[in-house]
Amino acid sequence: MTHLPIYAAACAAVVLLAGSALRAQEAPSREARTPGTVDTILVTGNTKTRAYVILNEMHIKPGVPITPELLEFDRNRIYSLGLFTRVDLFPDTLGTPRILHVFVSERWYLFPLPLLGFRDGDVNHFYYGAGFLHNNFQGRNQKLYGSAVFGYNPSVQLSFTEPLIDHELRLYFGSQLSYSRVRNRSEIEAAATGDFDEEHYDGNVTVGKRLSLFENAGINLGYRMVEVSSYRVNRTVSTDGIDRFLYVTLNYQYDSRDLAEYAMRGGFAAFYVTRYGLGSSEVDFTRYGTDLRKYIPLSSILTLAGRCAGSIVSGGVVPTYARTYFGHGERIRGYFYDVYEGEDLATASVELRFALLRPRVFQLTGTPIPDEFAIWRFGISLALFADAGTTWFRGDTLVPASFLSGYGGGIHFLLPYGFVARVEYAFNNNGRGEFIFDFRTAF
Repeated sequence: MTHLPIYAAACAAVVLLAGSALRAQEAPSREARTPGTVDTILVTGNTKTRAYVILNEMHIKPGVPITPELLEFDRNRIYSLGLFTRVDLFPDTLGTPRILHVFVSERWYLFPLPLLGFRDGDVNHFYYGAGFLHNNFQGRNQKLYGSAVFGYNPSVQLSFTEPLIDHELRLYFGSQLSYSRVRNRSEIEAAATGDFDEEHYDGNVTVGKRLSLFENAGINLGYRMVEVSSYRVNRTVSTDGIDRFLYVTLNYQYDSRDLAEYAMRGGFAAFYVTRYGLGSSEVDFTRYGTDLRKYIPLSSILTLAGRCAGSIVSGGVVPTYARTYFGHGERIRGYFYDVYEGEDLATASVELRFALLRPRVFQLTGTPIPDEFAIWRFGISLALFADAGTTWFRGDTLVPASFLSGYGGGIHFLLPYGFVARVEYAFNNNGRGEFIFDFRTAF
């Protein structure tokens, strides 16, 4: 925990810089233009989805003054559910009663999914398989998912999430069972003895509470077993090459982003603490993590986005499979395809987004394609960015020179069904340039 004060101070600085705008920007101002209030909200087009799923995401309620900014904000919040191809809000404040009409067009909700690609963008790491997703089970935004993947890092997974198991207490629930065989990610270990495999078995259950429109908190309890194909000290805590342990995570999340997959206003803050090893387990360490993001609209088409995130560990031995990495999830543009590892990690990004084509809906007509697939939403943005980050082991000295950094620009495509494609070019702090083509959701 030697570097915890440094990391906390860095993140606190980011929060303080944005703090003056946080509450003002988390939702559009009610004080702007106030054409009136409504007495009721009427949802139509939701042939499968329960109306409460939509209403629970809306800032506008009966009696709340409506502004154009609030209408756009709630429209994007409903899109963020991932259930609709089209969302439109129209207030009728002249009649009696005064009604806010919410029109939605639903996505198709049953998906057989072909799964194929390259792990970590490496053409030598090809994987393939199939999955099944029920995206709106019982019309309650429940997610039922199963998959089987072969090739590089094969896996099997089954999961279920229920966003609202109790309407009065506003509780949510999730569960997951999974197995995966993962090729060692540590280049330090690979350099010492060559690659080896890790077999991961995991089962966990989550229960949480939605505290408000933007806040939720929960607890996750699970059991995990990790076995390595070739034992070496620190690959597992147990000397027999098999770690078996219970773990528990406490988490809190605040999310006022307008559009989860590509936000242009609002904020996001997540904090978690995970305890690995309960009872008499040899595994005995704790990981603390945070992810802070802020999106400040400078105009109707220009947004300044910032992120500060990190993970710090304390306690006993941290095995190889529990280390933190750049290059396997977290990335630094400029070092996008390089792998860096440690026990702790810190990263920060800033991005200037210019909406070249604000997200708009296109509908194919004169075709036999069902409406679920004939309504497409597209958007295009230009972006300038800068990233920085570092990983370290406990006992290392953390100095400014420890940080890697990169900067550049690119074009981002907001695609139907919530996908974001990013085509970028980045330079790192050594002057090396690289092209980046990625389908990961932008921060």
